[in-house]
Amino acid sequence: MSSKKWFVLGISGATCSGKTSLANRLHKELENSVVIHQDNYFLPIDDPRHIKIEELNHFNWELTSSVDMDRMHLDILKLIESTPDEDSCSDTINKNILILDGFLLFKCKVISDLCHCKYFLTLTKDQCWERRKGRVYNPPDVPGYFEKVVWPEYLRSIDELMKDKDLCKTINFIDGSKNKEEIFQMVFTEIKKLLS
Repeated sequence: MSSKKWFVLGISGATCSGKTSLANRLHKELENSVVIHQDNYFLPIDDPRHIKIEELNHFNWELTSSVDMDRMHLDILKLIESTPDEDSCSDTINKNILILDGFLLFKCKVISDLCHCKYFLTLTKDQCWERRKGRVYNPPDVPGYFEKVVWPEYLRSIDELMKDKDLCKTINFIDGSKNKEEIFQMVFTEIKKLLS
């Protein structure tokens, strides 16, 4: 592990499960925290590494190959290997906290291994669609994208996760359909306990 002064928290899960809301809320409440969103590392639309789904004439944005995970990993290392500002540590918690948020976070072993604490928010297909259909993405979802790509990729991802018994033991699974405040309070209380 890199700097002993950093506590790394990973938040992953289904699309629209509340990962970013939880990460941002924790960031707001934990004064000595930094947040890095995996969504900021999507490859540009003209990148040749994208995989196209011919029948939908649309890229598959649900794969690790659509995200520059190497750049994200380097940015994380740069941050946790830098000397944290001692003054930024609060009176109660003498660590800086890095919050990582991303739907494919734990599929990247080098990033997953950096996390001291891991949360994964789950949703049923209907709950997920109910939330996703109201969202606007750039580029926008094409008709059939959720059914043919988003949900099957999520099922594949969670299946891989479940097969990795050692990794599974390190993840706290949370029902993402629960009240956002309830989820936040539960995670916030656990984090404070771990850091006290």
